[in-house]
Amino acid sequence: MSPAVVLRSKFVTPQSSAFNNYINYMDREDAKKHVKINNSSNKENDFDVFYNFIDYMDDDEKQGELFTSSKDELDDKEKQKVKEQFQLAQQNESPMWQDVISFDNEWLAKQSLYNPTTNTVDETKMRSVVRETMHTMLQAEGMQQSAIWTASLHYNTDNIHVHVATVELYPTRERMNVLDKDSNTWHEEYRAKRKPKTLDTMKSQVANKILDRTNERNKIDELLRGTIRYKKENNISLSSFRKTEALFIEAMNRLPDDRIQWRYGYQSINEARPYIDEITEMYLEQFHPEKIHELKTKLDEEVNVMKEMYGEGSDYQKYKETKLGDLKKRMGNAILAEMRAVDKEERMSVFKQKIAMRQLHAFEKENQQNLLQQYSGKGNHNLHVSVIRLKQAMRKTFHDYKRERDMDEFDQMMERY
Repeated sequence: MSPAVVLRSKFVTPQSSAFNNYINYMDREDAKKHVKINNSSNKENDFDVFYNFIDYMDDDEKQGELFTSSKDELDDKEKQKVKEQFQLAQQNESPMWQDVISFDNEWLAKQSLYNPTTNTVDETKMRSVVRETMHTMLQAEGMQQSAIWTASLHYNTDNIHVHVATVELYPTRERMNVLDKDSNTWHEEYRAKRKPKTLDTMKSQVANKILDRTNERNKIDELLRGTIRYKKENNISLSSFRKTEALFIEAMNRLPDDRIQWRYGYQSINEARPYIDEITEMYLEQFHPEKIHELKTKLDEEVNVMKEMYGEGSDYQKYKETKLGDLKKRMGNAILAEMRAVDKEERMSVFKQKIAMRQLHAFEKENQQNLLQQYSGKGNHNLHVSVIRLKQAMRKTFHDYKRERDMDEFDQMMERY
């Protein structure tokens, strides 16, 4: 299955060997009428490639009209201004980024954006898609204040496509040393390569803006959150649930001593994680069988939609894997939160026993001292010593309490996070 949306990206720099290759590309028979070459000169820059690429994009035979971030259609004066801006960018040694977004016509027709009978497309919608995509790209690359772009929609091939050309009038990107393989010499030029993540995001945004799946994906997210919310709202205790009680204990026994690390993403809980995952599966199977079936059905629907958009060779399965992984992580943290609560309750129980024992010992000592007063004649002195010892016991008890309270406050803070 061929993808519904294809993004091809390249760049041209006046100092690179790709510059000459692009000149050859522009010097094809079907483009020569737009090219002015000074054949008597051997200077590369005599071929004004940035300027003439605008003519190529605006070719009447391709039915393309130039548009920009703010204008749907440029008149001759505005086209000339754009050309001069591209010339200035070239003189300032800016790279020119060239993106071609190509569409499967049948897929566009299914989205009611293309009429195969009249060979026309909803240009208003397409311009909107390109504008939002370019805004995302420039923001990701830090060029939203420095770059300009122009684009054109072409119908002259089997697949409707959009050409987009971008330059910086005054380049802001870092300069780097580049080896020219043809001359084996080094020279400086502005970094032109964009991040792979940026290009992936561009492609995804084009497809998602045309095929709006917001409602479907919101439903998936609600199903994910609902399973965790149900456990909290209904106060379901997996530590005492018959099917998970033993697994709960096994997991707790394998957790690190440092309770701050009781988070699903921490490597220090690796030994406990298989038990936690098994508890998750049992919980979902017991309390949410219908919702989980619905969730997986909707995820499969999204996978099929993405397969159609991006093709067989794409990682269209990743969306489903990511969402199921998110569910496992959310549930894992909910289970670990319950484990922290159980652990705190056990520690508080021991703590209360210690308080009671210390108070008992303190009062026993005080009674013993009172009895001795009657025979030693040192009543006042012994009473004073008893009070001091009682205060010391209570102070130690208070410090233990404060430490437990601090742990409690930390747990509450992490729960809110």
